[in-house]
Amino acid sequence: MPHANVLAHRDIANELGLIGEWMDARGWTHRRLWREDDVDTSGDGFPEADALIVLGSLDSVATGHCAVWAPDEMGRIRRWIGEDRPYLGVCFGAQILATTLDGEVQRRSTFYRAVETVPWTGGSSRGPWVLWHEDAITSPGSAEVVSELPHAVIALRSGNAWGVQAHIELDASALERLAQAVDAPEETSRPLIDLLRENAEQVTAATFQFLDLALSSPPTQAPPS
Repeated sequence: MPHANVLAHRDIANELGLIGEWMDARGWTHRRLWREDDVDTSGDGFPEADALIVLGSLDSVATGHCAVWAPDEMGRIRRWIGEDRPYLGVCFGAQILATTLDGEVQRRSTFYRAVETVPWTGGSSRGPWVLWHEDAITSPGSAEVVSELPHAVIALRSGNAWGVQAHIELDASALERLAQAVDAPEETSRPLIDLLRENAEQVTAATFQFLDLALSSPPTQAPPS
């Protein structure tokens, strides 16, 4: 049975949402690791797992705004992906991946909040998903860009490491809770919540399809003959 470490904050942007539903459907187990609790890390790395999933943050790795704790997390992630181990970064997790791979994240003058279907390599598209971010990946570093909008890189890949700026984990109820937690204006959040609710089946299907691509179950070891 595949197993994932899930790194997040205790008090914000920590819901697994549709990612959790996918793990349940695909037979994954997971362990929650909290940035606030050093006890949840092992030395300079992370506990053994088949994948590392890194969720969002109100803090930043943007040029000139990098949180004091972020370089340590980047170092641990660098060691993880250096072994070509599966990694999925969502929103901040994508930004920290780009920075780890010598890319760049810049602070925007305004928040970008939308529900959009995003372009994908090969002329296809994925989504609709929530885009809700103040910082933007402006350079992927050594990673391959697989989705990009005019204002930011939306998805990138380096080997078994994936980053996606979109909040692929959010359904309408989860977005509503996030909006309330960060005191987002009702006139800004309500239309997006309604869009997610109206497109619930497509949102779930898009997230499951992406996760099947990014975190396909590791092969199980054959029993000895």
